Amino acid sequence: MRYAIVSDLHANIQAWKAVYEDIQNNNADRIICLGDLVGYGPNPAQLLKEVRNKVDAVILGNHDAALCGKLDISLFNDDARLLLEWTRKQLSTEDLAFISSLPLTLIGDGFLCAHGEFAEPGSFNYASESEEVLPSWKATTADLLFVGHTHEPAIMVLGNSGIPRIVEPQDFKIDTGKRYFVNAGSVGQPRDKDPRACYCIYDTETRSIYWRRVAFDVESYRKGLKATGLKLDPSYYLPDPSTATEQTATNWHVTFSPPKSPAQAAHDVVAVQDLKTIPRRKNGIPLSMISLAVFVMLVAGIAIWRTIPHKADINAASATPLAASEHSSLSFPAKIVKPGEPIAGWDVHLEDKINQQVGINLDPFKQPFLYFNAKNDHKGILLSSSWISVKPGENWSFDASFQKKKDFSGEASLFIMLQQSGGNIVSNFVALKIPPPEVSGLSKAQVEFTIPENGTLIRLALRGNFAGKLLLLSPKLFVSKRDASQPDHFPTNTQGAGTAHSGQPNDPNDKWSMKAK
Repeated sequence: MRYAIVSDLHANIQAWKAVYEDIQNNNADRIICLGDLVGYGPNPAQLLKEVRNKVDAVILGNHDAALCGKLDISLFNDDARLLLEWTRKQLSTEDLAFISSLPLTLIGDGFLCAHGEFAEPGSFNYASESEEVLPSWKATTADLLFVGHTHEPAIMVLGNSGIPRIVEPQDFKIDTGKRYFVNAGSVGQPRDKDPRACYCIYDTETRSIYWRRVAFDVESYRKGLKATGLKLDPSYYLPDPSTATEQTATNWHVTFSPPKSPAQAAHDVVAVQDLKTIPRRKNGIPLSMISLAVFVMLVAGIAIWRTIPHKADINAASATPLAASEHSSLSFPAKIVKPGEPIAGWDVHLEDKINQQVGINLDPFKQPFLYFNAKNDHKGILLSSSWISVKPGENWSFDASFQKKKDFSGEASLFIMLQQSGGNIVSNFVALKIPPPEVSGLSKAQVEFTIPENGTLIRLALRGNFAGKLLLLSPKLFVSKRDASQPDHFPTNTQGAGTAHSGQPNDPNDKWSMKAK
């Protein structure tokens, strides 16, 4: 798979079109944009149309976040605020809704993406020096991180010495045992004294990264800027970029000041999205090349397609792993969350968003509980928590309550996923099952387990194909105190307790693990 990684398009339609043509010529399979679609440039509406039609995955940049009201606009200087206000007037409601839906981070095929850095992605901190990158490496386990934001291409490498070093942008192959922080530069407004648009290509088969520089019609872009009639100083392309000085380049960060407190960071955002959940975009065929008969069939197919229920991913799990604690590492927001809205700290996948619902309600004591409601059991539902950092040898406990309503039918299972040090994920590391349909009422699930030698992360997940209503109350996943008298292995099944096992689908020890009250 070849990924084209682009960033900071900034409403520069001339640069984007030149880059898109170059991407096609280099046989990239998918295009990922690291944010900042708008700001600075004069063609936001045109650029948004291009991105929505041609880019496979997009994450939220600081200019994007401010434009849709998710980041305090006072963090920008007067010129940047003026351009954002002008940009908002150029965009449609659909454009603004698209930008508002963008996630802060993206999980790719063995890599992660963010706009600025990964320790606090909603603060959009700059990471242009080696010490500024260390928090991102500490916050993640991936060996390859892609960012933008600074508008300057860069490579930072962390090897066995533990001392990061900066490498000049160059084509390279990923070495086993090393970690890489790669800044893809900027398409719309490069700031490294090279006025050509910059992006990179990542080839997963050869584990290689290639840099691309693409010339575009700078004069047409300059004319577009002047045509807006706005005060556009300072601008990299006004005056002529050849006159830009080193001092000018170092002052660009003053257009945006990262938040100094979490309260100022981006809010009401999707924390992370998995690239696997995004369908691959196919290149279209010009309508002039399609026969009338094929066109009629296409229209009929679209009409049928609109009647078919569609999948939905509502992702709000933390972009960085939660810290382990002797207290509960899981929680539901203490407020009502309507179906279709993100649930902070959790990812929801629905196979049929029309006939399936997941939301948060409050009991009479104002305690939150999560509910599932489905009209049929033909499609699946998946709920998963944020990842939690663990250490080999730690003893962990899980505790939760369930309530099945009388209309419940079908199956649901609860399991704990384990990520190993090499990145491999064991889906059913610890498996529990919700009692069969004939067992109704309130049920309790409890299990204890030990993290194996190569374990690094765990997360809780619930998967099912069922109809009716199911409630999940007070889930707790926490570090338990080690009992020296107990052997260091998974416990066997006991009444009211779950069974930890190898994850084989037909394991005979995988019995019903909760006692109905």
